Amino acid sequence: MPQDKRSLTLRGWFRLIAICLVLAILVVVSRLMLLEWRQFDRAEQAQQAVSRLRLALLASEMVSRERGPANAMLGADEARGTAAQRESLHIARLRTDVAYSQLNAVLRDTAVTGSSYRARQQVAAFRLALTQARTRVDALAAKPRALREPGEIRAAVQGMVQLVPMLTPSVMLFADMAQQADPMLAPSVLGARLAAELREYAGLLGSLFTPALTRQSPFLPDELTGIQQVKGRIAQLHDLLHVRMSLGEHSPGVLQAHARMDQDYFGQAGALLREVLDAGHSHGLYPVDAGQFAARYVPPMDAIVALRDVQLTEADARSAAAQAQSLRTMVMVGAMTAVGLVLLLWMLHMAYRRFVNPLSQAAQALHALGRGDLSHPLPAGPSSEELGQIVVGIQTLRVATQSRDALEKERDQLIDSLRAQSSTDFLTGLPNRRSFFEVAEAELARARRHEFNVVVMLIDVDHFKRVNDSVGHAGGDHALVAIGQTLRNSMRQGDVVARLGGEEFVALLSYCEPEDAERFADRLREAVGSQWVEVGDNIPPVQLTVSIGLADARTHGLDLNRLLARADDALYAAKAAGRNATRVARVRA
Repeated sequence: MPQDKRSLTLRGWFRLIAICLVLAILVVVSRLMLLEWRQFDRAEQAQQAVSRLRLALLASEMVSRERGPANAMLGADEARGTAAQRESLHIARLRTDVAYSQLNAVLRDTAVTGSSYRARQQVAAFRLALTQARTRVDALAAKPRALREPGEIRAAVQGMVQLVPMLTPSVMLFADMAQQADPMLAPSVLGARLAAELREYAGLLGSLFTPALTRQSPFLPDELTGIQQVKGRIAQLHDLLHVRMSLGEHSPGVLQAHARMDQDYFGQAGALLREVLDAGHSHGLYPVDAGQFAARYVPPMDAIVALRDVQLTEADARSAAAQAQSLRTMVMVGAMTAVGLVLLLWMLHMAYRRFVNPLSQAAQALHALGRGDLSHPLPAGPSSEELGQIVVGIQTLRVATQSRDALEKERDQLIDSLRAQSSTDFLTGLPNRRSFFEVAEAELARARRHEFNVVVMLIDVDHFKRVNDSVGHAGGDHALVAIGQTLRNSMRQGDVVARLGGEEFVALLSYCEPEDAERFADRLREAVGSQWVEVGDNIPPVQLTVSIGLADARTHGLDLNRLLARADDALYAAKAAGRNATRVARVRA
């Protein structure tokens, strides 16, 4: 006898789906709560790791800072230096000892792994090496200056220099712990490490000057080699930090700290380094002794430390915010789950009564409409007023869709055509005057915010009327197209070049100094003057020259009209000087 098989009705299926949906929501919510708890725990670990990373970087900084007064003692004229120098060295050593004690304490509390074990070994060795380096400095400083041999000075300086790398395993340990706990901290942690490394190499560079300043004689070849190597690494780190600033978004605090670093260290301290290097390359008559050099060179390095600290502070704030967010999320998820389940049950009940069946047919019709199929049948005899309105709406939408598609196609074509015509010079394909002013104003606003220099360049074709008279206007147009192509190919990425009108062109050079712009303008003139321009069939090619006027924002301000006026004055001067020349607008008396 065949077995009676009963299949589930639509109501049965709906109830089964409702039960599965509720269970699925509970499982998902439980999973979310677990994930948020783990996120909270990781954020707490990340915050602790950032705090410990700060201590490791601080210990490295204090050792680096101790080199300054130590170098001053080694270069002092009298034995054991002055009272002020001894006091400065004493304070620096106390700060180093405190930072070392704090780092040693957190390393003891860190879980034992291969990395933490190596960091502990290096910190233990650091204590012994620090004592030996200080003893060597004290013994050498106790001698009169005349008895301090250059080799002994270099050995004492090198002993202090070798201390910082011994703390690197601790820095790497806590940096890795922070990034593993929260990968989003990687940019801030990397930036802080780059700044800390830059601070160390800046201090190392100052230490390499100490022997020569102490002797008051030119640099030795091996000293120059070491200085050039350290300067090269400093340039690499500076470039890396600049790349990081140009990529992604950064808080105003980071941008300000970066700008201050450029101003203080690479500006003020850089000028001092160049002055001392020039003397050390030639006569060895330095403008400062070792102590005076340290007093002027060390303070600007604080800007590098400030850049490091602001990024560590951001990382710490992000970890704290992540913890708070996780707590809020867990509370919110719990409350919303209870309310959501009640609403869900009610909505399922209403959906079953009024929408499940008729809406499935309407949904199929809409889905077909989305594919462009306008012939799919609609529900017949809707069971409710709302569904009837939906059916009427679908019918209306079908008609509207056909009309809209046609109108949108026409509109898009018209907009594209008008946009291209309004911003492009029809002859050369370069941006026109209107487009240039829009882009230039935006770039000047960005230069005002980020404090970089820009240069406005006006280019005028020399004796263009003669060209028109000799080869005709069509030939003149060919010449303008060729010059426009030369200008476009010569510009750097980010620079703006446009045709102002007639034979006059304009360019805006960002991140550019006047002397660089003048060299660029001369190369541009040579490029134009070296080519023969085809101006038409059966017409010999012509050779053109241009006159160029330059005006930079640092000299004349960030007002576009003023820059154009000054550049026009310079262009007039270039014309007056016989054409095929470049002139830079100077400050008016």
